[in-house]
Amino acid sequence: MKFGVRFSYLLTMEDDGYIEDGFLVVEDDKIIFVGKYRETPEIPVIDTRPSIGLPTLINTHTHTAMVAYRGLADDLPLFKWLQEYIWPAEAKTVSEEMVRLSYKLAIAEMVSGGTGAINDMYFFQEVGAEVMEEIGFRGLLGEGLIDFPTPSFKKVEDGLKRVENQLKARNLYKFVRFSVCLHAPYSCSPDLIKTGYELAREYDVPLHMHVAETLTEVEQIKGRFGKRPVEYLESLGVLHDKFIAAHSVHLEEHEMEIYRERGVKVAHDPQSNMKLASGIAPVDKYLEKGITVGLATDGCASNNDLDMFEEMRSAALLHKVNRMNPEVLNAKTIVKMATIYAAKILGFEDIIGSLKVGKKADFIAVSLESPHMQPIYDPYSHLVYTAKASDVKWVFIDGKPLKRDGKLTFIDEEEILEIGKKLKEMVLSALKGE
Repeated sequence: MKFGVRFSYLLTMEDDGYIEDGFLVVEDDKIIFVGKYRETPEIPVIDTRPSIGLPTLINTHTHTAMVAYRGLADDLPLFKWLQEYIWPAEAKTVSEEMVRLSYKLAIAEMVSGGTGAINDMYFFQEVGAEVMEEIGFRGLLGEGLIDFPTPSFKKVEDGLKRVENQLKARNLYKFVRFSVCLHAPYSCSPDLIKTGYELAREYDVPLHMHVAETLTEVEQIKGRFGKRPVEYLESLGVLHDKFIAAHSVHLEEHEMEIYRERGVKVAHDPQSNMKLASGIAPVDKYLEKGITVGLATDGCASNNDLDMFEEMRSAALLHKVNRMNPEVLNAKTIVKMATIYAAKILGFEDIIGSLKVGKKADFIAVSLESPHMQPIYDPYSHLVYTAKASDVKWVFIDGKPLKRDGKLTFIDEEEILEIGKKLKEMVLSALKGE
């Protein structure tokens, strides 16, 4: 099928500019024309105006199924939150059914807000992949590897086998790719970290890990190994250009240089880091050094939503006040962190992240109809400082509308409410030991 889509402003992310009265032509799942609007009577045209068109947003670090724990444990520091609430809850409640329901709910939330791809670390990722394939939602998934039993494996060896089976089956999926996910330096032994690295290198996939998220983690690693987290990972020889370091809040200058030299990519989670009082990652310094940084929400248990528009605004404002410099992280840079930079982090830049002939037809239309969206002078500024997730009216992935003129096409409101009810019942019942 061939069709066109018209926008008031079109941000291709191939450069810093934009096209007024922009136009995309899609054939099947790919973009075949990008430019100014031209009459094409031989094909149907979707007129989204008044609107801003841009690539789908990409969430570079999340735990999708943790929507089940939204609001379960708030206002706590990371280690207390993990050890006293989240890990015990997961041990009692995570199952294939819970993951399946959670993915449906989370993808509905993400698509509603213009997100079209994720980098996810969690459990029973084959189930998550099945849901994503059914819906037509894109992502990089990895089974969370850790040194103690999880809901999806009792022994580390079984977890590694599960990961390798996922990697071997990757050609069976159209929308999903798999990675190797190590939880963190403090929760994975040196042997597990090395084995995970070797597995990622063998299958040429990204290695995804939480790194230097809190000062407590830094002190733990220094106490156990006599090195800071990045120094420790460097000593193990696992840092490389497909290493995705989530958070990376507490790095010293020489550790940033290690990231730069090794080509490590960073997933920045401003709202989660604020909510858990973990700190503020030196993102402006990373970018100055040429380190690729993408935006992320983290999971709903530590952020409470999967809203990438909120992350864009938070990132822009947080770093300005942190550096006392209003010029830090301008709007164009922030939009890049949510699109083209994020695609590079996932290794998806060959297919998404920008609007270019030959790439997949993954794009969104943000409406300018609401009072808070008028007047408009700069579409980049509007996306970062003004727009809300609810302003997203159209979402196309692989040339198919998952959100059409404000309505999701793959799930209805009744099912969303029913899933929320089921998840709450499952979690509370398990926690009560019923």
